[in-house]
Amino acid sequence: MSLKFIASLVVGFLCMPYMVLGQQSYDYYISNAGNDNFPGTVPALPKKTIAAASQYFSNCFSKKGEVRVGLQAGDIFGENLTTSYPIQVESYKMGSEPGAFAILDGGQAFESGWVKDSVFANIFEQDIAYSGFTGYGINGIGSYSYIYVTQIDRELEKTAPITARKPLQFVTSIAAADATPGSFYSPINTNENPKHVYVHTSDGSSPNNNPKYRFEVTVRDWAINSTYQPDNIFENLWVRGFGAGIGMLPGGDNSSYNKIIFGPGAGVHHLVVRSGTIDHSLFLPGAENTSDFAVVFYDDQGLNRHCAVKNSIFMDVPAPLYCHNGFGSNFGAVEMDNVVAFADTTNASQFMFTSNNDTVLLRNVYSDGYLTGYNYGTAKYSSITDSYFKDVSFGMGYSNSNPVTAIVNDVFIRTKGNWYSAGIYMQANTKLTLTNSIFHIINNYRNYWADAASFVYGTGRGDSWVHAKGNIFICDIAPVATLIAANTNASEAESSDKWDNNVYILLSGNKIAWTTADPSTNGGSSLIQNFQEWQRISGQDAHSLFFDLRKDPRGLKAIFVDPENGNYDLANTAEGFQVAALHAGMTNAPNCFLKRPTYEEAAKLISKSEVPSLATCRNPCMQHTIKINTTFGVDVLNQRQARVNWGIGQQQNIMEYELQKATGNSDFKSLATFPVAADSSYAYTDKIEPGVPYQYRLVITDPTGNQCFSEARSIKTLDNKPFTIFPNPSNGHLMISLNGYIGDATLTVTNSGGQKILQKKVFNFYAPQSLDLTVEPKGIYFLKVNTTEGYSVQKLVLQ
Repeated sequence: MSLKFIASLVVGFLCMPYMVLGQQSYDYYISNAGNDNFPGTVPALPKKTIAAASQYFSNCFSKKGEVRVGLQAGDIFGENLTTSYPIQVESYKMGSEPGAFAILDGGQAFESGWVKDSVFANIFEQDIAYSGFTGYGINGIGSYSYIYVTQIDRELEKTAPITARKPLQFVTSIAAADATPGSFYSPINTNENPKHVYVHTSDGSSPNNNPKYRFEVTVRDWAINSTYQPDNIFENLWVRGFGAGIGMLPGGDNSSYNKIIFGPGAGVHHLVVRSGTIDHSLFLPGAENTSDFAVVFYDDQGLNRHCAVKNSIFMDVPAPLYCHNGFGSNFGAVEMDNVVAFADTTNASQFMFTSNNDTVLLRNVYSDGYLTGYNYGTAKYSSITDSYFKDVSFGMGYSNSNPVTAIVNDVFIRTKGNWYSAGIYMQANTKLTLTNSIFHIINNYRNYWADAASFVYGTGRGDSWVHAKGNIFICDIAPVATLIAANTNASEAESSDKWDNNVYILLSGNKIAWTTADPSTNGGSSLIQNFQEWQRISGQDAHSLFFDLRKDPRGLKAIFVDPENGNYDLANTAEGFQVAALHAGMTNAPNCFLKRPTYEEAAKLISKSEVPSLATCRNPCMQHTIKINTTFGVDVLNQRQARVNWGIGQQQNIMEYELQKATGNSDFKSLATFPVAADSSYAYTDKIEPGVPYQYRLVITDPTGNQCFSEARSIKTLDNKPFTIFPNPSNGHLMISLNGYIGDATLTVTNSGGQKILQKKVFNFYAPQSLDLTVEPKGIYFLKVNTTEGYSVQKLVLQ
């Protein structure tokens, strides 16, 4: 059968849906094993190249209003795609393994043709044909579009293809490359000539058929060039080897990116234009000669747009996110939610930086090893909650270019020794509300300055003010140094600052000092070196606590369970109980440091829509009671049913739930067990009897097998009778509730003829009494109950 005949059979199916083993259908299928003479509209007859399929996309879009393209998972596609309409690009897998990645690669292998330079000892060079650069600079190269080289470990690539890829370090001269193993230089990146690439391999040997490494050089600038195009959708793609460009996977309003691996060796710059959402994606080191930022949200129109990064991982990226606009029109908002970032500490910058934006929202963010968390952002409003910044120079800083309103709640900051360390660095015009947070300021820098570190720098200055409540501040600095804890402008009557219900801990250092802006106080000095004097002079921190632990052998364990390993739960100590009574510290403090995954582990996580988020480092139990935010209640639906409801805010460290029940004064017994549900809301309907007191409680089991318990919830249905028979009618197994009576009682059963068939003396104490009449014939009977309060008779039916 000829290819032409096959094509004629399926031409009628052009741009029609086709389902692949339960996966989403696509308008066109493209596979390395395909053929460009195939129609590409069914997975069994895919196109081979993007170029061959793309000539039909415009017609498909005009008919359907959309184009959906499926790339065979595991295949490599080294092409560019240019569109002027929205497009959806995903991977498909024939047979199994849904969610696998298709590979978009902008590099080409160069394993021969390298010439040893005659002047420099370690340099190998060759002229590279750059075919896919159409952006800025000479022939489209330069500015945001750069050439770079990726070195790939041949042996490691067999088992860990992501980890095996390492972008070589870009240096700014041939001489620097000659002196730096694992580096390269390309004049084209600096708008010079000639257009050569100069490589100094990691082992110093020639790149030509190197037995240990192979080398790829960037030859294309983008994967899909649809700059400013709205409604693009990308999913299950591994993007690597492209220059930073102005695109790569660009989009406009309402564009989305889900399960994308960027790099290693993917120069990402203008990834999302205007409103876009990145979800469950992994960012790995890009080209060392491009912008340090992995993602730049850029908007030259404003219009209150919203960009977000959610459930994603950044690894060894110098600066994960920058957002700005081009012409001064304000961006709507930028959001990061459930994001983790592990810095390459030899080449790390800020975790996030903004310019001329309206709103910044950070929630459930974990960064490890960055110099700053939120770096001098100019956003007029920022909210940073439920987040963790580990080993920073300072956690967040606020610029003085705009009036800033800043909300910081439930945030952990631990600094790393530097010339200056601070939890928050404020400049003028900042209104800061700081609550329920832990600042652990570590700084071993020794100098003669009094303020080598501070918890909040810049308070009490200009138009700035701070409202700080329920925080724990830890001073852990060089023995000769002083930490400035807080500042306020003079007195309570004049100050707009409010400090209270905070905890100050002097773990190491010369002293903690507080300052006032009025030099006439405290004998002409604004430096207050005693906590009680600070309270008296400033009128601040009236209900706060101060602990000097410098000579305490317990160290921080006097307050926390195991801070060295990241467990900042309050300890079962006298000091810990004092802090708990003050309600200071994080609402749900982490109890570990996140473990850094390998590149392969991180890729596997996002392929399963998982992220090693901060929530996985939180213990659901505290002192045998449920610590996390839990709603738990019981409602009586009628006299025969109770509805038990509960909801859990964070479930990552919970294995299962057990609902337990007690009747009267009996012990709790298991009623039902429940696996962890995605929506975190649970309900159970239980059968109950009138007049019987019941108690319910919730039991949580964590991954280690430990259990903790909720408070018990009690109910009792109304019943005006002296006793209740249930069930009634019955098969003969009866329960008798005496509805709150405590004491001796006699139970007598007679038949309809008045004959006594059973009598039982009991001592009743809440728990129902049981009777067995299963040997008696069906019919009507009467139960008489005698107590010290009198007697009562009720009819019962056996059936």
